[in-house]
Amino acid sequence: DSRYYEILGLSIDSEPSEIRITYRRLVMQYHPDRVQHLGPEFQALAEEKIKEINMAYEYFQRKYSI
Repeated sequence: DSRYYEILGLSIDSEPSEIRITYRRLVMQYHPDRVQHLGPEFQALAEEKIKEINMAYEYFQRKYSI
């Protein structure tokens, strides 16, 4: 499903290793604890983004057994 690639900002021909690296980078960037100092509004946005990122990565874990 192309929306999962879009969520992670990847092209459809991305390799599993690239998916894994991108996932880790995005988790570090959007983890709610890392934006805690920006206030509750940004923390809530980060929590929603992390949910999307995790959902997309779970799809790739099933698809590629990563």
